[in-house]
Amino acid sequence: MFMGRPLRLLAWCAVALIVGHVASLVARHGFDVYATKYGWVRQLDLNAEANLGAWFSSFLLGCSAALALLAAQVRRLRNEPIAGRWVALSAFLLVMAIDETAQLHDMASRPLRNGLGLDFGVLYFAWLIPALIVVGVAGFYFAPLVRNLSTTIRPQLLVATIVYLSGAIGLEMVGGSLVSGGHQSLGYLTVITLEESLEILGGLLLLNVFVNQLRELRPAIVLRWTGALPELSLADELTASPTDV
Repeated sequence: MFMGRPLRLLAWCAVALIVGHVASLVARHGFDVYATKYGWVRQLDLNAEANLGAWFSSFLLGCSAALALLAAQVRRLRNEPIAGRWVALSAFLLVMAIDETAQLHDMASRPLRNGLGLDFGVLYFAWLIPALIVVGVAGFYFAPLVRNLSTTIRPQLLVATIVYLSGAIGLEMVGGSLVSGGHQSLGYLTVITLEESLEILGGLLLLNVFVNQLRELRPAIVLRWTGALPELSLADELTASPTDV
């Protein structure tokens, strides 16, 4: 599924994080004293903020943003009109990467929930309302970009997007409908585990898409000196040691 050693390494890191998350849940409920004493449970909890899981998800999206920007530059040099949308896609992914760590979307939940009078249910996490609007607008704007992709890359991007959104939005709605039973209920924790796992898998699939896209584009990378090399005088050449020359 994942091409290249770096991507396979990231995939194994993702597996380790998910296993660690499950272990942290077991430790929290079976050995709560030790879990809270040393604080390692919070680092492995994929639903927590400012920890290893959040950093890893943000890293995947950040790498995808960088590769999308590189693809945009290649297409711009080839005078492809779609290059501008690739720049926009890179910026969109960068914002997602920042939000993954900073959890900015959660700031909208309480004001929206109180303002709209929402109770427990699929929209309990009320940030989903603006998120659905953003996803709809983004889908419309990036549709020409998707159509421009090769028949090999296009289905890969669609699958990666579906997997990611199934976790980030779909299972978030399911979790909202179960949160009335408590944040520590078995049903809610199971949905959260599946949600975060799908987000990580979607991030990996997305990164794999951009790697494959660059392999298709085959960009040429050229390194140039910013200035001319200093010229040695005859006296300098005669006095220079063999290692200096």
